[in-house]
Amino acid sequence: MNLLTFTLLLRNAPFHACYYYCCVLYFSCSHKDRFRKDAILKLMGLTDSFTWDESPAKDCHTGKTSKGSLIPVIKNSVWKLCLFVIAFHGSYFTLQVSLGRRILSINSYYPFDWTVSPLYELVNITQFVAASVYVCTIFGFLGLYATFTCIACTQLEKLRANIYNIRQKHDTTEQDSGAETDQEEEGKVYTTQQMFCHMQKQLNDCIRHHQEILKFMWELEKTMNPMLVVQFVIILAGLCLSAFSLVTNMGDVLQMAQALLIYFGFMTEVCCICWFGDELTEEAESIRDAAWGCDWVGTPVTFQRCILFIIVAANKKFELTAGKIVGVSNNTMANIFNQTLSYLTFLIQAKDNID
Repeated sequence: MNLLTFTLLLRNAPFHACYYYCCVLYFSCSHKDRFRKDAILKLMGLTDSFTWDESPAKDCHTGKTSKGSLIPVIKNSVWKLCLFVIAFHGSYFTLQVSLGRRILSINSYYPFDWTVSPLYELVNITQFVAASVYVCTIFGFLGLYATFTCIACTQLEKLRANIYNIRQKHDTTEQDSGAETDQEEEGKVYTTQQMFCHMQKQLNDCIRHHQEILKFMWELEKTMNPMLVVQFVIILAGLCLSAFSLVTNMGDVLQMAQALLIYFGFMTEVCCICWFGDELTEEAESIRDAAWGCDWVGTPVTFQRCILFIIVAANKKFELTAGKIVGVSNNTMANIFNQTLSYLTFLIQAKDNID
């Protein structure tokens, strides 16, 4: 392979990065069965005891948008993103053909002459179908991941609200009727054993709910971390190759537009993965503050020990990881963004020096 052929392949490498991404996600991320079906089905089974349909649009304590309200938005967004990318790719190829360019929708090497009919049409049809599968696989997995994290965040929001609702109820009773009428009525504040029993029951329910959520979260980490490390590696390669394709195709508006689309597509996926992971980490940590902020002062020692149990469990930092190598957080997203921009700047400067 000569240097010119190698350069031409690299200029269109982002498309092949999408292909390798889907292939690795399909085959390499499975242990006994493809798509890790058993692990994902187990995750779905753990959500049977969870509810999120009644979640309010806003979190009453933080004022942020409730993650439960994002679940239907994720479904609609995935479909719209898939349709947009497929429509853009189809429009790009149609425009290229209308300009008299007999090209492939995705530049590839074939051991036969694909320029003659009907091979040309058949190859492009298969490429368009494959591109549609790539897009649906990429955004479909992203939607599945985002839905699982939103379910976990919703349950943590509900748990936090239930912990804050554990309060010592204060009842006021009037003094004896023989007291002077010109005096202000005074109340007698008291707490009863029955009230403490009710508070303990509420707290026990919160502890059980917290344990179910933690079980789901750790199972989510166990299922997703091998998939996420593959995604991060392929996404990084795709971002770098997209930057290379963008620089080497300077002046060709259509090629630059497609390279930019792929670049922003990969960055959108990185942003979504890291943002949802970071939100899950923050929600898990907020349970500790909620337990400390509940009305535990003056309660029995057994109640306080249960509060301490929740705080200790919430103190163990939870973070989704990519292959136990790097945390899925906003810091990781910022590092990826900075590195790819630095690489793009380097390529532009190198091209200017060569020109």
